[in-house]
Amino acid sequence: MANLEKKGYVDPGWPKQTPGGGHYVTEVIAKFAGANSPYGDVEFPVPAEELGYVHPYTRINK
Repeated sequence: MANLEKKGYVDPGWPKQTPGGGHYVTEVIAKFAGANSPYGDVEFPVPAEELGYVHPYTRINK
């Protein structure tokens, strides 16, 4: 591990392959100001009944 060659510059550019062949969320290609939602058409807040989350209960030992 000590003899690894370090690169002086890492290109922060966009990856060549994007999921689904689309674009990443960016304001540059949007039709309106502000970035699009990475969650698609999901509206927030989501109703609690649709989440499937059960809050944990801790029983204290006495």
